[in-house]
Amino acid sequence: MRGLSDVEEVILSVLRNQPAPAGSRLIRRELAAEGFDTSESTVNRLLTGLDSRGFTESLGRKGRVLTGEGRRVSGVLQSDRHRKVYFEKALQMHSVEDLIDHLLTRRGIEREAARAAALRATPEEIARLQKIADPTGPTLHDRLGFHSAVGEASHNKQIQAIANTLFGERLDPLESVTLTIGLRQGVLGEWENDHRVIAARISERDADGAERAMQAHLDSTIRETEAFVRSGWGDVLLEQLRAEDPSTKPQLLL
Repeated sequence: MRGLSDVEEVILSVLRNQPAPAGSRLIRRELAAEGFDTSESTVNRLLTGLDSRGFTESLGRKGRVLTGEGRRVSGVLQSDRHRKVYFEKALQMHSVEDLIDHLLTRRGIEREAARAAALRATPEEIARLQKIADPTGPTLHDRLGFHSAVGEASHNKQIQAIANTLFGERLDPLESVTLTIGLRQGVLGEWENDHRVIAARISERDADGAERAMQAHLDSTIRETEAFVRSGWGDVLLEQLRAEDPSTKPQLLL
């Protein structure tokens, strides 16, 4: 926000949480607890910069306090951090039901992304979608990469933000989950062809067709995932979902 660095954001947070003016020594100690190895002179320099931007105010030897603007900005940053943690928790998949919910959420978002991409994608983005959907040579089909690229090509900032969250690196194990389901259910080739159809509709600027093709694709993904679980292979998915978040190791139940 407003070009604040990570360490400056932490300084504002430290001051926000202090009941009284804080000096550079205390701030340096709090920064160290957050993993920032800074000298007291560096802290003073950063504080002077925050003063000049109207976020903090010096009370002499008593230390620094936030200004009204500094408190407002710090509050927004704190809300952003809480929102990020909330999203991270929401994306943790501890059961097959979580995976199905993830796919249902994607269906609603991605049908709109495909429609917007058909109307707004640049020629370069269309060429990239076609290349991902129909790779040549030894290149493997990048399933999640295709969906992420559709989100980017939507040129809808809110869709792009959600797509970046849904297809971040932390969810890369979903690629192996999708591969497992597609191979076992014998539909992997169909799903890859779905991508080619979606890319074609976007290339043709057929917004209705792109939306229908994306919804049909995700309908199939949800249907085959549910069938895979019913067939008694749910424990395979659970093992792969465990690998997604090795730090938590929750008890997973169908």
